[in-house]
Amino acid sequence: MIRTAKIITFFILTFYATSCIAPSSKQSYLTNFERFVKDVEKNAQKFTAQDWKWSNKRFTKYSDEWYKNFENDLKMEDKIKVSILKARYLSVKQGSEIGRYLNDNLKHDLEKAGKDLQKYLDENLDKDIREISKGAHEIGDSAVKVMKDVLKEIRKDKK
Repeated sequence: MIRTAKIITFFILTFYATSCIAPSSKQSYLTNFERFVKDVEKNAQKFTAQDWKWSNKRFTKYSDEWYKNFENDLKMEDKIKVSILKARYLSVKQGSEIGRYLNDNLKHDLEKAGKDLQKYLDENLDKDIREISKGAHEIGDSAVKVMKDVLKEIRKDKK
C-alpha cells in the first residue's frame, strides 16, 4: 500500500516537474500551449487568485519566452494558431475577472438599489402620484379647452 502511494506520488511529481520544463520542439510547444489554454478554458470558473497567478506566469512563458525560442521555425499557420491561443486565453481570463467582479459586487448593488427603491416608495411615491394626477388633470382641462376651440373654428368655417 505504501509502495503504491510512493509510486503515485512519484508520477504526480514527475508530471508537474515535466510540465514546467520548456518545450523541446516546435510541435511540443504548440501541443502544450493548446493543452494549457484548453485546461484554463475548462477550469477558469474554479480558479482562485493563486491559480490565476500561476496561470498568468505560464501564459507569459508560452506567449513570450518559449514563443521566441521557436518563432523562426513557425510557419504562418502556426503563428496564426499561436495568436488564436493567446486571444482565447485572454478572453477566458477577462471573462473570469468580469464574472468575479460581478459576483462580488452585484449582490451589494442589488441590495442597495432595493433599499433605495423602498425608500422612494415610502417617502416620495404618494407625492409623485398626486403631482402626476394634478398635471394630468391640468393637461386634460387644457386639452378640453383646445378641443372646444378647434370645434368652434370648424363650426365657423362651415357657416
